[in-house]
Amino acid sequence: MVEIDISNISAPNRYTLLTSLVIPRPIAFVTTLDEYGVVNAAPFSYFNLMGNDPPIVALGIGKDESRKLGLKDTGYNIQKTREFVINTVGEDIIEQVNLTSIDFPPEMDESEIAGLTKLPSVKVKPPRIKESASNLECRHISTLEIGNTRIVLGEIIYLHIQKEYVTLQENDHYVLTKLIKSVGRVHGRDFYTRATSDLFRLSRQSYREWKNKLDRRRQ
Repeated sequence: MVEIDISNISAPNRYTLLTSLVIPRPIAFVTTLDEYGVVNAAPFSYFNLMGNDPPIVALGIGKDESRKLGLKDTGYNIQKTREFVINTVGEDIIEQVNLTSIDFPPEMDESEIAGLTKLPSVKVKPPRIKESASNLECRHISTLEIGNTRIVLGEIIYLHIQKEYVTLQENDHYVLTKLIKSVGRVHGRDFYTRATSDLFRLSRQSYREWKNKLDRRRQ
């Protein structure tokens, strides 16, 4: 067993090590507006759903000392406007999304450079991306700042799903996940994975089911 005191290695080495272990990571393609109405679009793989009542998402948005207030454009815009949209990422737009990760100046709209289509949102001012299978309109709740790590928490207040990816079954909405062909980040620089790759199913048991099986084995 290799023992590593994580506090004694550099931040870049920690990044390489931990992002190779915490996999796969979904990608949040985030659109925001600055105080002048300029759109920013950027992908983040430090992202996940943290709950559903209320529906909370978490974004890890690092710092950038070359930008306003030492924050990345997305973090700065969320801090100023308290609104953002998370656009899901599928195989069909991954190259365009990857293009938006370039460190363009704040006054440049990455979505236009990537040739993506902006649509108006319903409850927030930042636009959503038409080419994404779904869009989560979010309102900023709080930001936890620990050293150079910033965790932005937002509440999902409105959801868009393209109709070909959702159906109604027994009064419940059912997402046709396989059709979306979502992608995520994995180990190493520039590596991605398909969410539909090599799936397997394992049912969750109740305590009673587990105990009944155990009792039958003992008989």
